[in-house]
Amino acid sequence: MTQETVYPLLESALVRLRCLEPEDLELLYTIENDPRMWEVGLNRRPYSHYALRQYIAQQPHDFFQDGELRLVVEERASGQAVGLIDLANYSPVDRRAEVGIALLAERRGEGLGGSALDVLECYAARVLHVRLFYALVMPEGSPASRNLFQRAGYALCGHLPGWHLYRERYADVEIYLKNIEKKYS
Repeated sequence: MTQETVYPLLESALVRLRCLEPEDLELLYTIENDPRMWEVGLNRRPYSHYALRQYIAQQPHDFFQDGELRLVVEERASGQAVGLIDLANYSPVDRRAEVGIALLAERRGEGLGGSALDVLECYAARVLHVRLFYALVMPEGSPASRNLFQRAGYALCGHLPGWHLYRERYADVEIYLKNIEKKYS
């Protein structure tokens, strides 16, 4: 039985989402150690290969218990790992989770992020029974993320003034929300 047969909800014509494997160490190292990602994220320091190898080995195994899920975005045509997509801060009572995407710089703008987001929404709604996705986006630091979520049908529902330290000053963050339950029920 192929992975396609077992996990049809984790792929589209363009991408496949899969769990982190030891072979993904360099992908993780590249994304986590990109200073441009530090500016818009919570991490502000580099990670060693050793630390990331341990992280991969200790990945959470139960979304409902751990409240998070990290998947590799793989381009189907080439089988190349091109990024990561995460669910975090899962609330079992409210059935909502925060979503985040990080693609290799050279693979952005190809539609991979939007396709990965669509695949994750379908899986989360149908299998994990999540009803709401939200994303925190810093428009000044990542206009591409803002455009991605807007194109994917996320509604701007909040504004957090001075929320995130960005280039020596506090920048605003926008909250985008989508009810994925309606789309996939």
